[in-house]
Amino acid sequence: MEGYKTDSGYARRTAQIGVPSLAPEFRIDDVIRSTYETLGLEQLDAVRSLPSKIVVGGLPQSLVNKLRPLLKLTLLTKDDYLYQQDDRVDFIYFPETAVISEFQMLADGRTIEVAVTGAEGAVGISSVWGTSPAVNCAQVCVGGTAYKIETDVLERELTYSRPLQRWLHDQINSYIKQISQKVICNTHHAVEERFCTWLLMLQDRSKKNKFNLTQEYIAGVLGVYRPSVTCMAKSLREKNAIDYVRGQIFISDRNKLKKMSCACYTELSSNGTS
Repeated sequence: MEGYKTDSGYARRTAQIGVPSLAPEFRIDDVIRSTYETLGLEQLDAVRSLPSKIVVGGLPQSLVNKLRPLLKLTLLTKDDYLYQQDDRVDFIYFPETAVISEFQMLADGRTIEVAVTGAEGAVGISSVWGTSPAVNCAQVCVGGTAYKIETDVLERELTYSRPLQRWLHDQINSYIKQISQKVICNTHHAVEERFCTWLLMLQDRSKKNKFNLTQEYIAGVLGVYRPSVTCMAKSLREKNAIDYVRGQIFISDRNKLKKMSCACYTELSSNGTS
């Protein structure tokens, strides 16, 4: 057509960027890196190299693939707080190898655990679709990895995805079930039974036999005073169910722990990975 000129801008830009010519065998990572260096840009976020198959929050693989570009892998250190009561919850966490405990503060200053979450669930989901501050403290019980996503971003994705909405409803139902069962357990069962149940739940979620746990921390989980934990741990060691040294507890015999745990373990472990 008369007056029409082909725009050669793309060719000029390509030449200026200096995109490497692709040999029959090449590494795409090298191409991306050299191109970014030429343009003076930062490298792609590490989230781009997530494993092709990750298991988080009980999400089906199709939803994991959808959320993959939005997830960021993070290392959680034991005893770190993800948030405390009345904090704004900025991120939803999907534990991978980490285990997260949620606590409530009692009137006398003691704490008690109300939920424990591993790779089967997500932490902070009650903040989605809501502006209320956190009602519990969330603390890392077993250090490890987790994926996180901004709360606002997940809320946006939920608006357009019915499968994601169904997942959220399932998660909230499981969360309510665990909290309800914990109320029954904390009210009606002996401390030693509760402790055995809790250790089994930690093992189910972390796949470990050894935990860095002080007696003070365990007292905070169970809502009791430290001397009670000392007597209980000694009793369980005499029964060869556990062993311990300063700041560490070892599960010696899982079957013995199961026999000494309360009936709640069967109910609570259905939310985990036993």
